[in-house]
Amino acid sequence: MNITLFVTKRCAACDRVRTAVENMLNKKDGIKLHVEDIRKARSKGIVIVPALFIEDELYAYGDIDEGKFLERLHTLSLSN
Repeated sequence: MNITLFVTKRCAACDRVRTAVENMLNKKDGIKLHVEDIRKARSKGIVIVPALFIEDELYAYGDIDEGKFLERLHTLSLSN
């Protein structure tokens, strides 16, 4: 499973979400986190950061609810 987080420099929310996602995925096998600068995503129409995608589908903008995020990952892993 691929998780993509679009961020920008000097963004406190981006730093918080990146740290939270990295900590949650630390012990999860089979999930890869990609962190990309928002400038690379302009063609996708993304203008708000942080923007978190699960398997190329927008999951959330801004801060995330860790419990709901882990639940979503669990649900997706069961369907695969």
